[in-house]
Amino acid sequence: MLSLLLALTIAAPPSERLTYERKCLYCHSEEVAESKRLTLPQWRRVIDQMRKKAPLLISRSDAVLLTRYVTQTLRLTVATPARPVASPVVEVKTGPSPQKLTEEPESEAAEAPAPAIDPELEQQASALIQHRCSKCHALGRVYGRLDTLERSLTTLERMRLKTGSGITDDDVRVIEAYLRAQF
Repeated sequence: MLSLLLALTIAAPPSERLTYERKCLYCHSEEVAESKRLTLPQWRRVIDQMRKKAPLLISRSDAVLLTRYVTQTLRLTVATPARPVASPVVEVKTGPSPQKLTEEPESEAAEAPAPAIDPELEQQASALIQHRCSKCHALGRVYGRLDTLERSLTTLERMRLKTGSGITDDDVRVIEAYLRAQF
């Protein structure tokens, strides 16, 4: 019992852990998601690539939280050298076959922070998308198809016109504001 209490105390806050489970493990198994050891900039790039594939599943604020969770809580990082490496290619062993990754300088000042999105808007739009779109579609399909702003807005308008969609003008305004903030 004491060890369970200790484990719960040490564990990440539920919001970080649940976000990781809901976002990363939505598409990947835990084994796959936790098999890599990357530097902080590499994790940012990987999570940004996943966000580009499904920007409605992984919001900008989720990307920041996921990067922090993967690097600080799960500690899925490699040690970075103090000086620049002579070779720009680093081998990262993740099992039987090594992967080659291009090393980037860890300049955090070079990356511009993503603009903050109103958490209330994000929560409201996400709930609307889940409620309205899941009437007819699996959410995986929705998240996979809405990959650019233009495509998302066109799809939103087309779906709004469908009989029985239940998407009101107010819903469109909220979802459109959220989409514009995501892309």
